[in-house]
Amino acid sequence: MQPLEQGDPDFLGDYRMVGRLGEGGMGRVFLGRSPSGRSVAIKVVHASLVHEPEFRDRFRREVEASRLVGGAFTAPVIDADTEAEQPWMVSSYIPGPSLHQAVVEQGVLPPVTLAALAAGLAEALVSIHRAGLVHRDLKPSNVLLTDDGPRVIDFGIARALDATALTRTGATIGSAGFMSPEQVAGGEITAASDVFSLGAVLAFAATGAGPFGVGSAPAMLYRVVYEPPDLQGVPDPELRALLADCLAKEPALRPTPQQILRRVAPAAPWAPRMPPAGRPATDGETGGPTRLATLAEMFTQYAGAPLSPPGSSGGRASAPGDPRRSIRRDVMAPAAGVHSEEAVPASGFGPASGYTPVSAGAVPDPGSVSAAPRPVAAWRLDERFGTRATDATGRHHATATAVRWATRHGEGAEFNGFSSEVATEGALIDTARGSFTVGAWVRLGVIPPHFVTAVSQDGEETSGFYLQYSSDEGRWAFARPDLRVTSMSVPVAGAWTHLTGVCDSVAGELRLYVNGVEEGAIRDRILIWSEGPFVIGRGRYGRRPVDHFPGSIKDVTVFDRALTEGEIAGLLQP
Repeated sequence: MQPLEQGDPDFLGDYRMVGRLGEGGMGRVFLGRSPSGRSVAIKVVHASLVHEPEFRDRFRREVEASRLVGGAFTAPVIDADTEAEQPWMVSSYIPGPSLHQAVVEQGVLPPVTLAALAAGLAEALVSIHRAGLVHRDLKPSNVLLTDDGPRVIDFGIARALDATALTRTGATIGSAGFMSPEQVAGGEITAASDVFSLGAVLAFAATGAGPFGVGSAPAMLYRVVYEPPDLQGVPDPELRALLADCLAKEPALRPTPQQILRRVAPAAPWAPRMPPAGRPATDGETGGPTRLATLAEMFTQYAGAPLSPPGSSGGRASAPGDPRRSIRRDVMAPAAGVHSEEAVPASGFGPASGYTPVSAGAVPDPGSVSAAPRPVAAWRLDERFGTRATDATGRHHATATAVRWATRHGEGAEFNGFSSEVATEGALIDTARGSFTVGAWVRLGVIPPHFVTAVSQDGEETSGFYLQYSSDEGRWAFARPDLRVTSMSVPVAGAWTHLTGVCDSVAGELRLYVNGVEEGAIRDRILIWSEGPFVIGRGRYGRRPVDHFPGSIKDVTVFDRALTEGEIAGLLQP
């Protein structure tokens, strides 16, 4: 999301403008708040379109029809003013990345997920067509990926706008490669046109490219009308056959959305079990770790601002110049007890540095376990419903946003990787001058290609600390904005791991413990003030939320002093 600019409205109707979500040839989209505080997407039509003949009448009819659209896989219109100087429309705000963003940044979807996507989009078309509408602008950027399935957006204004825009020289609606031949030729637009677009969208999700190639709009429009689609990259033969039928030049030869549903049913689950990151699945594979991931978790890169355009800053794969990519790692060897001022790369850890690696399953010596002191705050995150995360001390109850509570005891809270968080009203610890300890049980749904943070505390510019996964080393990390200490053990997707970060202001160091065992330490000479909320599930960087956690978190504890190794081992006890 981008801030409002000079000239942007503060209010439209009863809705307060919060920021800009995006802009295109049709209009501008704002994030807004309803009088009750509900987040909404507000689409304002460009002033230049309002003065075109008959536009307002078409827009009015379209908005009236759009209110009838329901279904699980659409974002329905909830309010509009078609008589305003610049007509506007309000729809439900969907906090998720677009299919276009996901595929461009993270790669194509696996076959099992493509089936679920096909079913969800076909069901969305059933709902839209049942309301007497034809979307006519179905494309990857108009499909949002959420926790529980895809959402089709922009069906409220596309019809009113495209009939006007297509009369202009050289103008097209959306992406030329996703329009039906009859739409390109100016023929009758029916529900079959949406089916053609659906086939093109699924081909993009399966191959990373549209079925009619790239190039100028006229070249792609020519291919849409006269050339067969390129489906060679679609891996599954049955899906390839379905897409070929959807992309038939003759509308009457295309399947209906209901027929598509029958061909892909029973639909694959939206959260399929996937092989570990970086390794393909094999037939009959057993015994290896698996990752349980939603689409949003697998493909989100703009976790801090899910609807921001590609190229905006964020806490995903760090861009060149991001200080986190050239971070200092002044490593101390705990086993030897000797401080080293050299910057040692992660690959240099090992016996030569005086530190013996420990496995992810290592546990502390039972004889060294001692009782931990009373925490400043402790959240089990075992709620079953609601938005309040209860602090066991009774002093720092937190607010949960977009968190899915587990249905089974001990499974913790599920964080979606792009918008979930649990946050207090204010700061809990002094991150600049005081000692503190933070601990949490974490389970990554996937091994992400970017930084993700389990626990942090907001400052104005950055978090005061990050207990996180570092994609640079592929290790757990306890970090400041300018330095971090990383683990020896390698994170495993789907496995519960206990992380503890200790800031020891007396010793002047940060220490990281994995499953109760110290795995690294680093000199800490940086004063980082952070007087904002204590946050579970994300970090803050560059004045914005970043690094949202894709997986589960439970039993988060906070202490206002540096715990000993024995006390940390006590945190692992039932």
